[in-house]
Amino acid sequence: MKALKILSYVGKLAGFVAALNAIPFVEPAVGAVIFAAASILKDTVNRIGDLADDGKVNQSFRS
Repeated sequence: MKALKILSYVGKLAGFVAALNAIPFVEPAVGAVIFAAASILKDTVNRIGDLADDGKVNQSFRS
């Protein structure tokens, strides 16, 4: 689970930097997509893990 958290932070940071147009060869729209994908991936894994943990959506599983 720690790997997911680290990958999520790296993806969000990369998306944020690209969205700020700090990298000249990457379009800001690509950064926004990367940031959104990292957020959605983490939320999806948390939801699936929560359901697999005890069968309820009660936020008992956190990555």
